[in-house]
Amino acid sequence: MKCTYPHYYKKFRCIADKCPDTCCAGWEIVVDEESAEKYRLADGEIGKKLRSSMAVDSDSDTVFISQNRRCPFLLGNNLCEIYIELGEKSLCRTCTLFPRHITDLGSRKETGISVSCPEAARLIFSSDEPITFETVDEDIPIQPNDIDPTTYFILQKAQKTAINILQNRKFPLNLRLIAFLRFCEDVQKKIRSADIREISVGDEYFLPVAPSEAQAKRTLNRYAALLISLEKLDPEWAQELEASRKHCKLRYPTEAEHLAVYFAFRYFMTAAFDGNILSKAKFVVFSVISCMMLTAELSDRQDKAERTEAYRRYSKEVEHSAENMSSVFSAIKKSRCFGSDNLINILSGNSKEK
Repeated sequence: MKCTYPHYYKKFRCIADKCPDTCCAGWEIVVDEESAEKYRLADGEIGKKLRSSMAVDSDSDTVFISQNRRCPFLLGNNLCEIYIELGEKSLCRTCTLFPRHITDLGSRKETGISVSCPEAARLIFSSDEPITFETVDEDIPIQPNDIDPTTYFILQKAQKTAINILQNRKFPLNLRLIAFLRFCEDVQKKIRSADIREISVGDEYFLPVAPSEAQAKRTLNRYAALLISLEKLDPEWAQELEASRKHCKLRYPTEAEHLAVYFAFRYFMTAAFDGNILSKAKFVVFSVISCMMLTAELSDRQDKAERTEAYRRYSKEVEHSAENMSSVFSAIKKSRCFGSDNLINILSGNSKEK
């Protein structure tokens, strides 16, 4: 199987107790059935604790019962009791994989690390150089799937062009996002007509429209309201979202390119499963716009660490809640404020990078 990774992927190492925001607290940890069965058969005191700490939630998933929003196996020094007592191979699938994200496409797999993890975010935004990708052959069995081969072929050819658009530093990032959205509109048309011909991207893709500041402000308020309505892992995030409502003039720091590429790599090929690349593209653009709203006051270069923390928080709050992702994608598909014209209007009114 061919496996594709961003260049920073293999540098990632969990920093365990040194992590400023442990992934073992603040959210529900789902235990896969294979691990749950092993835990039910474990010996000794750790076995008793494992059995008493698992429950079935309202979604019929086996989960660890949180204690003050912390995993019951997260020790006071922020180390994992299961890891210490039973070894790394005894961790459940959730704990083994996080913060990795995987898109399994049958004959090809894409793997990255999530911005929601502090150490992953540090790696992703540590350099101003463009993100590169490596594809290698790995001895992994190919998994059968029902992906439409024509849709997959169109998306696979388009993905590299989409990333190149986002990394085209001839243009400011807001115009690259406009071009990315327009390109994905054309890719959507290709999917609908099963047209496998290449799309030629010219400078006209990057042209802004005459912006309406009033319309942009209304749309940004709708985006903020949507985010405020979502389930919250951290109540303080609601305060940050409320503060972001007043910003309709967005600016794009250098590292925001990496943020856009991160979202594009993570979601572009997931359109192979439903054929809807345009909704994925709108989510990429919406996510970047949302992060720029949250960081609008952090204009100085020395505030990069604070901006990175805001990107990380957005990822944790939105990407790692199935309920929140469902709500956002439902709004993208149904609400007029997510029309391409509204997104492009917002991007057209902000042409400067920090």
